[in-house]
Amino acid sequence: MKTRILSAALAIGIAGSIPLAMAQTAPVITPPESTQAATGMTEVDVRALLSSKGFTEINDVAFKEGTWTADAKSADGNHVELKIDAATRNIYSDDEVATIGKDQIIIKVQAAGYTNVHDVEMEDGVWKAEANDSKGNDVELKLDPNDGHIIGSKEDVIGAKK
Repeated sequence: MKTRILSAALAIGIAGSIPLAMAQTAPVITPPESTQAATGMTEVDVRALLSSKGFTEINDVAFKEGTWTADAKSADGNHVELKIDAATRNIYSDDEVATIGKDQIIIKVQAAGYTNVHDVEMEDGVWKAEANDSKGNDVELKLDPNDGHIIGSKEDVIGAKK
């Protein structure tokens, strides 16, 4: 008799939990915003742009820190690392030479609403600077070596205020 009662209790317990298990749904996962929506360019667009400018052997195309990057072979046969500004479609080589100076870059960054501009340097063919945005967050900026417009940015997690 005890066995029957125990069996009946288990059956009721298991049967009672089935509707609950069936009623649960998987969580809705929202996909991240596409790179195309964020930049107006896809990897295919980047490859097409570089090919149209004479680059071959285009590899490692990726969207990093607000700019597209790629490795390629230039028309003169040199292997180069490139950055592409999605807004203007300007291409910057890692051996780019700046036509504006550090002081002008600081002025451009401040004019764009950033404060506490520091660590301004020419690196990998573009100007890089660290600053605070309008909310006080530390950001790292990449700037065009010819006119100083901002071509990429990311929050500076390492230097962030606590």
